[in-house]
Amino acid sequence: MKAGFDKVNITPQKPCYMAGYSRVEKSRGVLDPIEINTLALEMEGEVYLLGILDSIMVEESFCQRIRGQVSRQLGLDPEHITVSAIHTHSAPSFFKMTFEDNQVETELTESARGGMEKSMVRAFRAMEECRVTLERAEIEGLYGNRNVKGGVEDKRAYLFSFCNIEGKRLGALFNISAHPTILDGSSFLLSADLLGHIRGKLQDTLGCPLAVTNGCCGDVSTRFYRRLSGKEELEFTAGQVVEQFLEKKKTVPLVKGPVGSHTFEVTSHFEARADEDWKRMSQELEQSQSPMKEFFMGRLKLKESFGPYDLKMIGQLRLFGNVLVVILPGDVLSGFGNQIKNAFPELEVVIICYSNTYCNYLVPREEYGKYFETYNSRLARGEADRFIEKVICEARELSGTAS
Repeated sequence: MKAGFDKVNITPQKPCYMAGYSRVEKSRGVLDPIEINTLALEMEGEVYLLGILDSIMVEESFCQRIRGQVSRQLGLDPEHITVSAIHTHSAPSFFKMTFEDNQVETELTESARGGMEKSMVRAFRAMEECRVTLERAEIEGLYGNRNVKGGVEDKRAYLFSFCNIEGKRLGALFNISAHPTILDGSSFLLSADLLGHIRGKLQDTLGCPLAVTNGCCGDVSTRFYRRLSGKEELEFTAGQVVEQFLEKKKTVPLVKGPVGSHTFEVTSHFEARADEDWKRMSQELEQSQSPMKEFFMGRLKLKESFGPYDLKMIGQLRLFGNVLVVILPGDVLSGFGNQIKNAFPELEVVIICYSNTYCNYLVPREEYGKYFETYNSRLARGEADRFIEKVICEARELSGTAS
């Protein structure tokens, strides 16, 4: 196999609007770099590109333009190109958000698009022969289910390391499932938040470029585990994640086998006024004394204002021997992540979310209507389940595993 890495610092040089927490003021400085990180892989003659933007989300049209330009320039299958985000709430406002009245920094968005296209080309051209190792560890006591402490969660973290034939580490990819929301709405410093701080610390330790991706963290954060706040909490938590991982990591045996990929879509229809859950939630809120009543009512009324609409969810699958990479859009709750992983006990399943488009929260049927996530979902009850069932079905077909 071959691998190549590229890293670009795209931190704005002047104050800009930020995405997350509905802030109306511009940034007032920089805590850590805003980056694009790209990994290029060649397996059995097929090339796969993964570009990761330090952003709260990526928009479908943004991803399509990148895939189109890069596939034309390099002669690659556009379905082998993935554009992802780490979901930091403290990056520039690259895209318009559904539930926020944020002001988009169009110039920065275009710069990020051009930067990612160039980064993908450079990563492609930097590819060289290598071997890969995969390590895994369970991270404890630092983050978890943010609605019910000890509830459904996924504490597994993964590290792919790529070394050339001389044994030099070319780069690495780290995957973790945790909301990067240690910095709250009172912070006006640009930052990649928790994932960015983990990236920086691991990168220093490993001595090579490191990219980081986020998994099924829709209902996972550090909410119940915080000891400090702001920069101090970031430093502490990121440091502890890295320390735990390095102490507890175990090598996952990699088995040669089929290599393949598949991209698919599921479209869901929603109309608030025709939705029984929307009606019930509205009625219950009217009688509620919850301190979140006004916020939640605002979300429900906003959904009503959208009228009827269709929402497209895009899934991508990558099979590399006994490793299955599942690429999903939006804030996927950890119950779905566990469902996917449990469906393939014979494979090592790594899930990358916030990719190729953004469809807000994917909430399991049994969780629907209980917590914050449903009010920020654009799907009717059961529609996210339908999508995940499709993910598992398509992954079974790709991997040749029995149901």
